[in-house]
Amino acid sequence: MASEAAVRRTFLKSMLATSVAGWLRPGRVWAAEGPTPCAGNATTGATRERLVPRVPPVGERIRLVIDSDAAAEIDDLYAISLAIAAPERFRIEGFVATHFAAAAGPESIALSYQAIKKILEITGTVDKYPLKRGGHPMNYLGVPSASEGADWIIRRAHQGSAENPLWVVGIGAATNLASAVLKDPSITAKVRYVFHARSPQTWPQRSVQFNVMGDINAARSLLSSRVPLVWFDAGTNLTATMAETEKNLATTKIGQYLHNFRYRNPGFARSDKGFFDLGDIAWLISPSVAKSEVVPAPSMNGFMYFVPTTKNGNMRRVFEIDKTATWNLFYDKISKSASPS
Repeated sequence: MASEAAVRRTFLKSMLATSVAGWLRPGRVWAAEGPTPCAGNATTGATRERLVPRVPPVGERIRLVIDSDAAAEIDDLYAISLAIAAPERFRIEGFVATHFAAAAGPESIALSYQAIKKILEITGTVDKYPLKRGGHPMNYLGVPSASEGADWIIRRAHQGSAENPLWVVGIGAATNLASAVLKDPSITAKVRYVFHARSPQTWPQRSVQFNVMGDINAARSLLSSRVPLVWFDAGTNLTATMAETEKNLATTKIGQYLHNFRYRNPGFARSDKGFFDLGDIAWLISPSVAKSEVVPAPSMNGFMYFVPTTKNGNMRRVFEIDKTATWNLFYDKISKSASPS
């Protein structure tokens, strides 16, 4: 599996040293879902309405598709396993395997497909949940990339409604999420997107995140679209030692697989290894594990710098997550999963 840090360093060395002016950080707000005008501190464009997602209250069931570059990093495997272990919260309608093209090229879609399939096999759900292949990175801004994964998102979205939306969690490049809404904008009211774009150290000036880097055109398209968007900007602190995962993941087959997977790469076994994507799923299960704010959705240029604007409406940004609460939730769900060791 590729190292996110190594790929990021290589990419950033090739970037031009450009900069844009910073913009004022908006106040943190806990808002109900609904169309809201942008805050007045952004600088360009006419105010635009855009639905700001709220997480359904605990006790409601969420229709879910997970789009993942599961072969790029270990954290995707943990996130997918947590979702499968929470059937009371999620009605999983499928998985999409996406690329991590910055590191591995076109074959990365096939690698991610196999990594997700392995989790489904171990959890006994390979015949229960559809698994689709995503597309290659978008060549041009605003031009979708064809794939069965994007088509699947569209089909599942139309099986719901504005009152019963499909939540699509992107824990890889945004290619398939963006392509779906570009190909069929009518799904906008029927979906809620969560995109893992963790780069809090550079917010609000820029993103330097692996998923954004993997398809900049797709990330730019999400920001400028009308799709209700959660910009997941947290999870760096979700670390765990080998002793902790060994102790807490010993009672189920999937737990043992997830712990033992750490031995495959020295980076996975480090005590400071982050399990970033785990946070997106934990937050959807238990919103109290994280903090969020409603912010103007910026535009983004080709070098991943944010451009302040009001024309994109508002989005929700998750900016902080509780490490202990997240891991306790994960260990509890996995220990109660249906595949004992």
